[in-house]
Amino acid sequence: MEVEQQEQQVEEQVQEAPLTPETAIQKALKVALTRGAVVKGISEVLKALEAQKVKCVFIAENCDNDQYKQTIIALAKEKKVPVLTVDTWENLKDYCRLGLLSSTIKEIAEKKNKEAKIKPRCSSAAILDWGEETDAKKYLEEKEFKK
Repeated sequence: MEVEQQEQQVEEQVQEAPLTPETAIQKALKVALTRGAVVKGISEVLKALEAQKVKCVFIAENCDNDQYKQTIIALAKEKKVPVLTVDTWENLKDYCRLGLLSSTIKEIAEKKNKEAKIKPRCSSAAILDWGEETDAKKYLEEKEFKK
């Protein structure tokens, strides 16, 4: 129950927050996730890019494999797909709703005096279908894609 309450609080904060690059990414991924239009992980992102199904790619700045990162960026550039960076793979994992929130995992580990083992990792994701016109999509198109 406590985990559900934390997730609900995070959800409410995102809904109420003014649009920033981070909140726009969160909201855009949330809408696309409800339509089943998000792929996660290097192999799925690369397959979708090769099939030219991708609208936008997200990659974690702290991706631990530079070769993966460079491959995704190069293929996205070749296919003329915008690439946006997310500060950490933990945040990207949370935005893609993979497993428990990283903050929850850290909190549970802290209570047990153990090291937090956050899984699954998510260093890349891509939106295949925006779903609908949203303020988040417009924000990303106008402010982030043109950088």
